[in-house]
Amino acid sequence: MKVATCIFILLAAICAVFAYRSPVQRPGPATFPTFPGQGTFNPKVGWPYPLPNVSAI
Repeated sequence: MKVATCIFILLAAICAVFAYRSPVQRPGPATFPTFPGQGTFNPKVGWPYPLPNVSAI
């Protein structure tokens, strides 16, 4: 009976090892981009800005 108990405990331990799933780590919150061109809501701006055409006035 001790042998059957030992085999059952071993089988249960093996099943527990295979059934274990590590907790999923969520990425931290992304910081809002503060510089031009960093992020989807902060498009890159051409520099220097095009000057207005003063001679047309």
